[in-house]
Amino acid sequence: MTFGKQTTDPQKVRDFWTPERVSRALANEKKDQADIARKAAVARAAAEATEDTAKSTAPRLRAEAPQILPVNKVSTMAAAEAPEMPVAQKVPFPQTAPSTIVGKILYIDDAGIEHGCSGASIAADGNNTVWTAGHCVHPGDGRGSDGFWDLVLFIPVVKEKRDTPDPTDYEAPWGTWVAQSFVAPQVWTRDEDYDEGDLAAFTVKAPTGYTNLTSAVGAFGYKFGYGSDWPDIIDSGFPDDGYNRTDMDGFTQFFCTGDVVDAEGWNPFDNRLEMNCDMGMGASGGPMATTEGEIVGANSHYDSDAQDQRLNDQLYSSNHGDQAVAVINAINAAN
Repeated sequence: MTFGKQTTDPQKVRDFWTPERVSRALANEKKDQADIARKAAVARAAAEATEDTAKSTAPRLRAEAPQILPVNKVSTMAAAEAPEMPVAQKVPFPQTAPSTIVGKILYIDDAGIEHGCSGASIAADGNNTVWTAGHCVHPGDGRGSDGFWDLVLFIPVVKEKRDTPDPTDYEAPWGTWVAQSFVAPQVWTRDEDYDEGDLAAFTVKAPTGYTNLTSAVGAFGYKFGYGSDWPDIIDSGFPDDGYNRTDMDGFTQFFCTGDVVDAEGWNPFDNRLEMNCDMGMGASGGPMATTEGEIVGANSHYDSDAQDQRLNDQLYSSNHGDQAVAVINAINAAN
């Protein structure tokens, strides 16, 4: 595991994220996702050329926890079958649980350029943890603890202000939560492994007026190590664009529903999750969760051609097996 800390004063982080900077982060998401898709394709080709029996024969670990609703709140969603819906729709009740669990992640890279992702509050000791994709917190370039992104902020259910002439202005109805500590698997921070490692977690500091993230917005549970095939999955995020879509803005939460399958069922070395969902840039890190509210994956990448054009509506997650178990165990041990 790779551990990191964000030491910038939390108020300075909050002050940094002006509406103009948030707008730039959303604008950069399209290029970010194209870069991720290209890197994932290269990594996949390299992995296929060098795979051995290590992944298929290693002991399998498991971990699970149930969904937690916010204090004194009732969910608007009951466990049920999720019909196949690959064309993402707007979340109908974004300010009620469990929709409040999902939010926007903002960060800057080493060059000071603003970026955005999605993530979700997850059940963990300390009640202040966000689950996301590895590339949303670390470039996977081998720098270890020194490589984590800076000025990382989580905004549950961020939304655009509708009563202002400034189109870049936004609201944070559930507060702004500044990242404190990070945990990501070494297969991501060192190897940029999209098959097994594009996942991470980070703890946050509660803003004034809040006790902790879980009591404020709730938290998804998780089922890690139970394989790559799942029926009735709900995939959520804050996409800025999508496959053949022009109606997404990065401020609005969308979701897809349907089954998740093993991306390469014939290949025992590739256990990525694959779902038909047209969400794109900005939805990275958003949760793939069961109808019982348990995370089984996190949006990672899609297929693209040599011109960085998306090829289909397939959306992939790294396998949430041993590496996911190790990350959540490390978070719990540290809290």
